[in-house]
Amino acid sequence: MIFFLDYIKRLVYLLFIYSLSRLYFFFHNLNYFKKTSIYEFIEGLRFDFSALVYINIPILILLLFPSKFRLHKSYIKFTNILFYLFNIPFIILNNIDIEYFKYTQKRSTFDLISLIHLGNDAKHIIPQYIQLYWKLTIFTLIQIWFLLRIKSNFKENKNTISKNIFLFIVCIAIFVVGARGGLQLKPIKPINSGELTSSKNTALILNTPFTFIHSVTDRNLIKYNYFNENLSNTIYSTDHLFNIKREKKPNIIILIMESYSKEFIGFYNNGIGYTPFLDSLMQTSLVFTNAFANGLKSIEALPAITASIPSLMDNPFITSNYAQNNFNSIATLLNKSDYNTSFYHGGLKGTMGFYSFSKKADFSDYRGLENYNNLEDFDQSWGIYDEPFMQYFSDEISNKKEPFFSTFFSLSAHPPYTLPKKYRSKLNTSQKIGIRETISYSDFAMKKFFEKSKKEKWFENTIFIITADHTSPINFNKKYNNKIGRYAIPIIIYSADKSFNGINNNIVQQIDIMPTILEIIGYNKPFFAFGKSMFSNKNWAINYLQNEYCLITKKSIIINKIDDFSSFKDWNLSIPLIKDSFDVNYLKAIKQNYNYKMINNMLTNEN
Repeated sequence: MIFFLDYIKRLVYLLFIYSLSRLYFFFHNLNYFKKTSIYEFIEGLRFDFSALVYINIPILILLLFPSKFRLHKSYIKFTNILFYLFNIPFIILNNIDIEYFKYTQKRSTFDLISLIHLGNDAKHIIPQYIQLYWKLTIFTLIQIWFLLRIKSNFKENKNTISKNIFLFIVCIAIFVVGARGGLQLKPIKPINSGELTSSKNTALILNTPFTFIHSVTDRNLIKYNYFNENLSNTIYSTDHLFNIKREKKPNIIILIMESYSKEFIGFYNNGIGYTPFLDSLMQTSLVFTNAFANGLKSIEALPAITASIPSLMDNPFITSNYAQNNFNSIATLLNKSDYNTSFYHGGLKGTMGFYSFSKKADFSDYRGLENYNNLEDFDQSWGIYDEPFMQYFSDEISNKKEPFFSTFFSLSAHPPYTLPKKYRSKLNTSQKIGIRETISYSDFAMKKFFEKSKKEKWFENTIFIITADHTSPINFNKKYNNKIGRYAIPIIIYSADKSFNGINNNIVQQIDIMPTILEIIGYNKPFFAFGKSMFSNKNWAINYLQNEYCLITKKSIIINKIDDFSSFKDWNLSIPLIKDSFDVNYLKAIKQNYNYKMINNMLTNEN
C-alpha cells in the first residue's frame, strides 16, 4: 500500500507544479486569451494528469512491481534519481512555452527538439535566454527545488504477495484511465482541447509535455476525400503555366526581413512606424496592402517564400516527415534558365535548417557567418549584424554574373535583441533594447544596402521583393492584436526603373511570391506551386495553427477545425457570416490537394 501512496503523492506534487506553470502561463500571456473561466484550469488538470502518467511509467513499474527488492536503499535511491531525470526536463519544457508561446501561438511539439538540433545556435542562445528571462528561470529553479524535496524512504510492510499484486493491478488501472484522460471511448489528444473551450484558449487547457509526447509518433498527414480527384483539381490547382515571354531577364533579389510585422511599417499605419527608409521606398514601389504570412516561424517562411510550400501541418516542412520530398524552388527553375542563384543569411550554417534547405532547394551558392570572416560583427547570439552583412551581400552580388536570383534573410530583429555599440551610441539611448529598436536598426541597414547597391551596374536591372518571415508577437497597435493581424506582413516590389508602382489590394501571401517572380521574368514552362500569382484575380491566403485552418478571402474569413467550418467578416472573428459554399469548398480542396501531394511526394510537375 505504501508504494501506491508514494506514487500518488508524486503525481499530486507534480500536478501542483504544473498548475503553478499554467497560472504563470495565463498571466504572462493574458492578452492572448479571451473569456476565460475556472473551467479551463480544471480541465487542464485532466491533461496534466495524462501527461504525468505517461512520463512516469518507469516509476510506476519500479515502485509497484511486487518484489521485496524495492526496499533496498540502492533501489530506492535509483528510483528517486530516475524520477528527477524524467520529470525535470519536462518541467523546463513546460515553462519554456510561457515565453515561447508569444511567438508560436501554440504549445510546442516534438519539432522544437528538431529545431534545436538543426544548428549550433543553442550554445549561444540558451545562456542568453536564461539571463534575459530571469524571472522565468528563477520560477523554474524554485519548481525544481520543490520537486527535489520528494523522496521515497520506505519501510517494510506486511502486505501479502496477493495484496501487493492486487494493488499493482489497481494502480495499472488508474494508470490506464489517467493516461486516457478518462473513461471516454478514445484517449484524449491535443485536438480534444478544442472541444472544451474556444480555439484561442486551447493552449491554456493543454500543457507542453502532453503536446510533446503526442507529437513524437503522431506526425503523419491524413488523407481527405472531400471531392474526387478531378473535381478537387478543378476547384484548386497547383499546376501553373504563364503563356508569356520576355526578352530581357531581370535580376531578382528577395529581402526577407526578420519579424517585420505590418504594424511596424509607417506606410501602412498613417506614418506611425519604425521603418523610415522602407516607407520612403514604398512611395515608388508596388505595395500590397493585404499581405499575410503563412506561418509564425522563420523555419516556415523560407519554404513558403522560395518554394511556395506552406506548412499546413503541425510541424514545419523543413523538420517534417516530408522534408525529403522532391520539390522545385525558384532556384531550381531559374538555374535551368541560366540564372546564378544564391542564398545569404548571417547566421551559423545550421541555423533553422536554412543551409540544408538551401541545398535541397538547389541554390547554387550559400553564404553565412562562416564565410563572412570577421567575428567582430557577430551579435553573440544569432549571427552577423544586419548592417555589415548587408554590405557584404552587396559586394558579393556585384561579383556575380547576371542574371542572378538571390535571397537575403536578415536576423537582427530576433530576440535576444541587441545592437552594435556604435549604433547604440548614435541613437544616444540607454533604454532597454527591444523589437522597435532592432526593427529601426535593420531598416537603417537596408538603407545603407540600397545606397551602396545603387552605385553598381546590376542595380538598374534588378527587381526587389521585400517581405517578412513572420510577425512579431509584441503588439503596439491594437488593430493587429487578433488572429488575422498576427499574420499581417508587408510585401513590396521595387525596381529602379519604377516599372512596379502603386497600390494593390489583392489578398496575397508568402507562397504567392514564387509564382509572381516567375510571371515577372516571363517563365513560360509548367511549374508546381501551392500559391498563385499576386497579379491574378484570385484573392485568398491561408495559414494553419494547432489543428485549425484559416482561409482569408475578399468576402470572409473561413475557420476550419475538425469538421466545423465557420465564416466571419472581421479580423477579430466576432461577426459571423452565412458560410459561402465556394469559399468552404476552396478550403476543402486546398486541404485535400496539400495532404495528397505531401503524402505521395508529388510536389513537382515531373511526377
